[in-house]
Amino acid sequence: MNGQSAVPTTRSSAVEELSSLPLRADNPYIDAWKEKGGKVFGYVCSYVPEELLHAHPAGLLPIRMGAVGCETTEDADVCLHKYICSFTRCLLQLGLAGEYRFLDGFVMTDACDQMRRTYEYWRDEVGLDFLTMVTIPHSVEGEQRFAWYLEEIRRLGEAIAERYGSYPTDDHLRDSIATYNRYRKLMLELYALRAQAAPKLTGAEAMRIARAGFNMPKQTFNDRLEEALGELAARPGIDDSRARIMIGGSYLDDTYLIDIIESTGAVVVTDALCSGRKYIESMVSEDGDPTEAIARRYFEHTPCPRMIGGFENRMEFTRRLAQEAAVDGVIFHRLPFCDNHAVENAMESRELNKLDVPTLSLESEYLATDEGRIKTRVQAFLEKIGR
Repeated sequence: MNGQSAVPTTRSSAVEELSSLPLRADNPYIDAWKEKGGKVFGYVCSYVPEELLHAHPAGLLPIRMGAVGCETTEDADVCLHKYICSFTRCLLQLGLAGEYRFLDGFVMTDACDQMRRTYEYWRDEVGLDFLTMVTIPHSVEGEQRFAWYLEEIRRLGEAIAERYGSYPTDDHLRDSIATYNRYRKLMLELYALRAQAAPKLTGAEAMRIARAGFNMPKQTFNDRLEEALGELAARPGIDDSRARIMIGGSYLDDTYLIDIIESTGAVVVTDALCSGRKYIESMVSEDGDPTEAIARRYFEHTPCPRMIGGFENRMEFTRRLAQEAAVDGVIFHRLPFCDNHAVENAMESRELNKLDVPTLSLESEYLATDEGRIKTRVQAFLEKIGR
């Protein structure tokens, strides 16, 4: 099941297919995987080791779960207080509404306390064949914390093996590592096309392509992305944008914010999002024990401000991306009640301002609302920086 996934659809350009891939139950790749007897496992956090799921002999298709298209949280609000972030509530809403009924398993983490709060509802109200929680240390300092995370990863593999059969062999894991490293290298090429003086694609297009990578078999996505890179490279590029913008902050997989920014004439040329550049940064070592190599990469790549310490590394990452893409300004977004990003966004804004990089901080719900207010603030920001 870890090979190519044939999908009975009319072949289109790679860019067109990836940027318009249907989500959830309408996704033809998920349908084809299930029809062939494969299992589909969802996860919601960058600390879930996708390679371990992908390598399993049972044929697991890992997908990063989102809630794009959610229009109400009325059912989830019965379970969760309004003071819990809207992404968490939207995701639970889709679960309660049956949008994720195709899932066989769900791997959660305690990286976010608000997401952790939903564990019992996914277990008791949604109901899945397999549900587990991976606990994550709050610091990457010290080998004892890595040992903790490594043990959690081994327990995850053992729990899946107990339910669905044998643990992946080292060869399975090494093949999976190679597949995902190729994925990351190709995605970095996509980011390079965005960062050119005349970007080859918009930020919204890039996010839709990245989202497709969360929702189809990685080998197939890699091949289609390689084709897409050739198609994009042949484009003339965008040479009339009003401003080059970078976005960062809370989890974001819906293009609505980028659509608003780009409707002003600006173009989003890079990001510092855990669903974007942070997710693909750094490779897994292909030497030594493969499980330990996977754990080491996920533990040390530190995409999230929930980690105690590590701000300087995250700040240097943001600074580097801003410089590589020659941005005119950075827009930080956060979901209400996401305190970690509220503090991190303010700290990063302060440091960027010292480098004469203008910043704007926005707060909005995960649901696509309040377009007028956001657009007004973006337009005012561009005028302030002379764009």
